[in-house]
This record gives sequence, structure tokens and C-alpha cells, in this order.
Amino acid sequence: MLNPRIKKYLTSRYPDDLVNALLGAYEDVLTNYRIEKWKPSELDAGHFVEAARRIIEQVLFGKYTPLSKSMGSFSPAVLSKYESATGDESFRVLMPRVLFSIYCIRNKRGVGHISSISPNKLDATYILNSTKWVLAEFVRISISADADEAHELTNSILEREVDLIWDDGESFMILNTKLKADQKILISLYKRDRVELEELRTLIGYKNKTNFNKLAEKLKSNKFIDITAHSVCKLSPLGLKEAESIIEST
Repeated sequence: MLNPRIKKYLTSRYPDDLVNALLGAYEDVLTNYRIEKWKPSELDAGHFVEAARRIIEQVLFGKYTPLSKSMGSFSPAVLSKYESATGDESFRVLMPRVLFSIYCIRNKRGVGHISSISPNKLDATYILNSTKWVLAEFVRISISADADEAHELTNSILEREVDLIWDDGESFMILNTKLKADQKILISLYKRDRVELEELRTLIGYKNKTNFNKLAEKLKSNKFIDITAHSVCKLSPLGLKEAESIIEST
């Protein structure tokens, strides 16, 4: 979760609706990256780019395209327009070029096209770190008068991400050892939905079969999961929401 002071500083300088859109998109990128949903992470980056561009418009031109209105394509001509404006070089040149690279990868690579070797993880990693840089730059500029505060908050954004689940097709391991067994069940199903009950027990490393089955039945009674007649477990919409809450809080 982002430090709440980040939103406080951003809304002190930029319009509230744009800050909410920017942070919401960033958190979606981060959440999907953590559970290795590369394509959704990349797609969410498109919303991040649009929110960031609107903030740049507001800073450079004093007005911005409403969120309800399409911005149109992001082209080299748009980059030239930003660069020729009057203002801080970060808004005119640096951030726009980083955003343009995100836009190009999001639109022109594996997220939108089929290839023999998928670049999605590679691209999602670049996109995540680029969105981190842009967000940290907005924060740095917003609180430039307090160097220590700026340093602390930008560092909190730029922290390296550790995958919540290690799943390389051969090994499956939940790396956060502080999670409870019921939380592990939910995030495992978020990562790999429709898993047979006994396989799910193996995935989370739960030894006692009887207790595990009771735990699964409790999750079912709470409407977080369903267990089919063939002992296949799947997340309900309520369980999906709960799993995302767990991921966002770790």
C-alpha cells in the first residue's frame, strides 16, 4: 500500500480527480505485477499514462482534458508540443518521454500481439519500474521544499518488488511467510483458479488434510470459494475481492 502522505502531497499540487486516477492505475499495475498477471499489469499502465499526461497538461498549459473525454493517440507530435511549452524540464521532456515508452510497449508489444516468445514479463517489469519513476518524480516535485520527506517517500515508491508467489511452472511457493492458511488459499486460487482440493493443499504446504478440508469448507460457507462435486475449488466474486485486498496489504 502507498504511504497516505503521498496522496496528501500530490493533491496539494494537482487536481484531486487526476491524482485519484493516477494512484488507482498505479496500484492496479502493481497488484497485477505481484501476482504475475503480466497482461493486465500492462493494460493498467495505459490508464496510468493517461492520468499522468493530464497532470502534465495541467502544469504546462493550465488546463487538462477531462477524464470523461478521450485524449487521442500519444504521438511524437504530442511530445513536441510538451517540449516546446514553458516549464520545468521534467514536465516538458523527461516524464513525457518515459510515458511515451510505456505507451509504445503497452500498445505495440506482447500485450497486443502474438509472437513466438512472449515478452510480457520483460515488458511488465519495465513498465512497473517506469510507472514507479514517474510517480516518484511527481512526488519529488510536489514536496521539493522538504528534502528529507521527499527522499523518504520516493524511496518507499522505488522499493524493489518481491513476488508474492513464486510460480515458474515447476515450483509453486508463497513467499510471504506471515500469511495465514486461509489467506494462502485465496491468493493461490487468485493465481491459479479452479484447483482440485488436494492439489491446493499441496500448493500451500498444509500437512493436516482433515484440518485443511475444514478450513476450505469454512471459506465456502463464508462465500469466498466454491467446491464443486468433483472437489475443484474456485474463487467467488467475494473471494476475488478478498484476495486482492490481501495482495494490496502485503
